[in-house]
Order: sequence, then structure tokens, then C-alpha cells
Amino acid sequence: MACGCQLSGSAVAAGTMAVLVLGAAIVTLTSVILAQEPPTPGRNCYRKCVEGDTRVCQFNFDVHPYQTMSRACYDCPYNITDCARPDCIAADGIIRRILVINKQMPGPPIQVCLGDRVVVNVKNLLHSDGLTMHWHGLTMRGSSTTDPDSPAEGTPYMDGTPGITQCAIPARSTFKYSFIASNAGTHFYHSHAGFQRGDGVYGALIVREPAANDPNRDTYDYDLSEHVILMHDWLHITTEDKFVFRHHSGGDDFPKSALVNGRGAYQHAPKNSLPSLMPYSVFKVTPGNRYRLRLISNAILNCPFVVSVEDHPLTIIASDGNPLVPVNASSVVVYAGERWDVVLTAEYGKSGHFWMSFYGGVDCVETQAHQFALLQYEDVVGQAVKGGTKGVTTLSPVTTQDTLDSSLRRALDRKPTYTMVPPPGVQVNTINSACKDNLLCVAWLRSHHPMPQQALVPVANFTHYLAFEMNRVHNALFYSRSFYNFDYMPEEQQIPTPQINNLTFAPPATPLLLGGASEGNICNVDSPPVGRQCHQDYCECLHMYNVPLGATVELVLIDEGQYGDENHPIHMHGEYFWVLAQGRPNDVDDAFITRSQVMEMDQQGLIERNLIDPPYKDTVTIPDGGYTVVRFTANNPGYWLLHCHLLFHSAAGMDLVFKIGEDHDIPKPPPNFPTCGNFRNSDL
Repeated sequence: MACGCQLSGSAVAAGTMAVLVLGAAIVTLTSVILAQEPPTPGRNCYRKCVEGDTRVCQFNFDVHPYQTMSRACYDCPYNITDCARPDCIAADGIIRRILVINKQMPGPPIQVCLGDRVVVNVKNLLHSDGLTMHWHGLTMRGSSTTDPDSPAEGTPYMDGTPGITQCAIPARSTFKYSFIASNAGTHFYHSHAGFQRGDGVYGALIVREPAANDPNRDTYDYDLSEHVILMHDWLHITTEDKFVFRHHSGGDDFPKSALVNGRGAYQHAPKNSLPSLMPYSVFKVTPGNRYRLRLISNAILNCPFVVSVEDHPLTIIASDGNPLVPVNASSVVVYAGERWDVVLTAEYGKSGHFWMSFYGGVDCVETQAHQFALLQYEDVVGQAVKGGTKGVTTLSPVTTQDTLDSSLRRALDRKPTYTMVPPPGVQVNTINSACKDNLLCVAWLRSHHPMPQQALVPVANFTHYLAFEMNRVHNALFYSRSFYNFDYMPEEQQIPTPQINNLTFAPPATPLLLGGASEGNICNVDSPPVGRQCHQDYCECLHMYNVPLGATVELVLIDEGQYGDENHPIHMHGEYFWVLAQGRPNDVDDAFITRSQVMEMDQQGLIERNLIDPPYKDTVTIPDGGYTVVRFTANNPGYWLLHCHLLFHSAAGMDLVFKIGEDHDIPKPPPNFPTCGNFRNSDL
């Protein structure tokens, strides 16, 4: 029987409230369950990135002392498969001591999606040295965003910079890094303590994003984990030994070799010797597909790599994680700390192997340090299906070992010869040259995104002219006034000191983020050390600038070029900057310029800036005897390092710090965050 009853308003309200309460309970329960979900093992975080799917990606890094060509390598390279055994780090076949993560070089790749939380447990298994891990390219902002300049509560204490954001992790201790992958792109991680980056403590850090976010997504078919390419100048002794010999006995600072993804033959080894037989890195493609290659330079000395691929043009689509209007080029130069994304088309009608060249410039020219890799075409049955992230997995390769061997033999017979003459065509990011013709400097590239309104002011709130130079001053760290005075040494023993505005950076014992600014001797060019004439005396201090939160800051970076041909790749932590201009007014060998000359040029309006769509980067070179102008908006509060990314220069003090915001603006470290500092007992 039908009921003609009618529910009262109060009954409806009560029913509605019950539904809402039940719904809230379900949401709360779901949140609790999700919060208690175990983290995803890091290796499983490489996936197709979609909106709303963010994960906690956990990695465990054990940092060991180790060696190349250990017993784990068995009969490598005479049995080539032995070179790929677990724990075998073959490098270029020269036995030397190294420092590595999980007995891998490069270290384990971190491949995650935008918005993922990355958790890395770093265990220091070194016998005595402390270490930190820096996440090069990540700004430590607290939330993912397609606009990396939007304000957000961040984690500056996870930046991994000793003396600035944290204490070094003591030997036999563990530190858990936890941060949001807040900006997409090609990045990498490396130790920021001492010389460890040069000895093997580094690896790839790739943050992918949903396809709809990438304005260049239509330029490539595949973005594969195996197409991440790390290049590295390589020494045959430890990096610290090289530094000490350089600064205390006038030894050279030239690399012996180079590696691509941790391997490659030593190019100057005698024919048929063990180092000459080491295997090359191989990158596989199939005809008819376009591949995104992610190039990363972990160079430690002044060794910019000229990268090209035999018979294959490249399309430049991104730098330092940020998209660019595509540019076709025959080669691209990758400076220390830079990342470039390029697209390579595997053409129909091609087969076999093609050489990928990595020619070292500047300091590497002295030893012709370089390396090769191989681009290998795989023949497949049928037509490849485009658009995936996992590559061609449904097709059967028909290339036999015999055809591979014969193809490889033909490739080895035509191996290129080292040269610093650019290949015909366009070269992007050229070495020590004015912007011209087919030599394109970074400032000539264009971003897909216009500068935000906040940064579009004719004159920035603050402008700093920063002169980077190798100064010929008596540095008491390496010379003695009484016994071996710098001024009385023969020229080959007068090792210059890398400085910014004639100042050497001296970090405090207590990290700045933990209160170390109160114990430092803070200075800058406007407030130099008292009683010192820094243009002729050695000056050391806590080189720092205070920047109000929200200010627009312009940096005119100057390479005075007074000594040698040292260009300087400059990296900034915590912020990205727009590259507005670059120039080399006297475009000749051994060009030089002074800070005052650049200031005068700027005052006369002779430095034109692109304030419309400049490239957005965190690492950029200054041409020798030239300048680079960058601008950033200071909206990521914290203490952020700016430094030359040549390891010997940074280790010797070519650094400074920007303090962005006031103390109350800067996010505080979590409870029980490790502290350190000087100990002085008045009773002793």
C-alpha cells in the first residue's frame, strides 16, 4: 500500500545531516588510511604523470668509499658483460678511489612526478668525512605549481648546503631529506660537501609532469628513463688531491678524461690496452620516432661539453627544467650544473650505430678530454606505436648479434676526432663568444611564458654588479709571507684566488638557517671588511646580501677575464632567474673587461634587456671578458647560495648568499633538527 505520508522539514534536515556526517566520516577515514599508507619505493615512482596522482617516493642512499674496476668487475672489459655486473663501476678503466651511492656511479636515478613528496634517507658510510645532498634545480618550495614563483611555505632546510641550510651529516649517521618535487624538469642531485661531487656522489633527478602542462609535448614521441644522459669530466686521482696539488705546488687543473653515464673508453689510452677497450654508453632508438634526451653536466672543472650526434640534428626544447621555444641546432654546449633537453629524430632509412660526441672545452682543451657514446638503431617488426612513456615494448627486435657486431665495427672505424670547431650549423650556448650568426647565446633563446607583471619593471628594486675574477693576491691559505710569499713566487707558482667583487666567502660554523649569521663577519662590496684594501689584499668574510621579500633583484654578472680564459657557470639555489642579456664587447681571445666598465655601459643604456620572454634558468655562464644580466623576484624566503659551479672555484670561496625575507618569514626547521658550531670553553 502506498504511503501518502510527508516528511517534515526537521526530518529532512536530520536525514541530510546524517548523510553529511557519514560522508565526513568516510573522508576522514580515507585520509587516515592514505596517511598511513607506506611510501612507494622510489624505483616505482617512474610512471605516466596525471593530475591528482601524487605519491610519497622513498629512496635509501648509502654513501660508500669505493673504487673503479673492483673485484665486482671480474674480467671487464675482456668479457664485456662483466662490465655490467652489479657493483661494477668500470669508468674509463683507470683504477682510482671513488665515493658512490649504493655502489653505483652515477647514483640511483630519482624519477618522480610533479607534486610527489621525495623522501631520501642518506646514510653516511664514509670513514671520517661529513656530507650533504643538494637537490640541484629544486627550489624547496612547499607545494607543486606550474608557476615556480608563486609563494608557498617551503622547506629551505632541505636544500642540502653545509654552513647555509644544515650541518654536514657526520660519518656513520643518517639524515632524512623530505621535500616536494615542486618544479618539473631535468635536474640532478649531488653532494655539496668538499670535493665529493667530483668523486662520484651525484645522480639524475627528473620531475615529469602531466603532458598537458608541457608546451613542447608535440615535439617528441618518447621520454624514456634510459635517455637521461649525465656527462662528467674525470680525474685519475681523487678530486681533493688534484685541488691540493694545484694550490700547494702549482699542479695543473686539467681533467684527464670524461665519462657519459659513468663509463667510456679512455680516449688517450694505448691501442688495445684495457682502458681503450672499455664499453661506451648506448642509447637505443627505432626509426620513425622522436626521442627526448635529457642532458646533465656534472662537470667539476672548467670543461663545458659540446654535444652533438653524428648525422642527426637536435631540437632544443628546454633548459634547467623550463620549456623554450624550440630551436634547431647541430650542437649544444652544456656547462657545469646546466641541463638541456633536446629532441632527436630517429629517421627512416637509417640503421646501425652513430657517434654521440661530448667534447670538453676550455680546461679540457689542454688534455683533449672528451668522450663518446653510441646511438643504436634497433630494427623492429611493424610500425612503432607513439606516445607512450615506457617506450616500444610490444614490438620484437629483429636485429641479430651478428648485425650489431658488424655495425659496431663500422662505427668504430669512423670514430670522430676531437675538435673544438663547432659542427656546421647552429650551436646553442656557445663558449666564450659574443652572440652572433650561428653561435646562439642563452639570452637569444625565448621562453614559452612571458615574464610576470611583478618582474616587468624598467628598473629593478635592487641591482648588484658582481665581478667574478681569478685574483692574483697573497692567499694565506696557500702561501706564507715569511717563507713562500705569493709576490716572490715564479709565475707558474702564482695560483690565483677565485673571488666575487674581490671577496672570498667564509661560511660560519653554525649554518645560517640555524642562527649562524650572528657569528659571521658579514660583508659585501658596499660594506667591505674593515681596514682592508680588497682590490690588493686578500679579503675573506661572510659575503651576503639582504633582500626584502617580494623585491625584484637584478644581477649583472661580470667575468673580468683578467687571468686566463675562465668563464664561470653561475648557479643559484632557491630561485630561478630570467636571463635578460649577455655580451662580450671585445670578442677576441683573452678578452677582458672591468666591473666599472660594465657599470658605465649600463648607465649609458648600452646593455639591452629582453623583458618580454627571456629564458628562465638557475644556472648560466658568463662569457670570459663579458657579462650576463639576470633578474629574479625574491619570494622564496630563506638563505640561498649563489656560486660558481666549477668545484675548485666554489671550494676556494667564489660564493655568496642572498638572505630573502626577515627571520620571521623563513620557515623554521622541524624539531630536533641537527645543530653544530664552534665550542669555546672559557675555563680552558
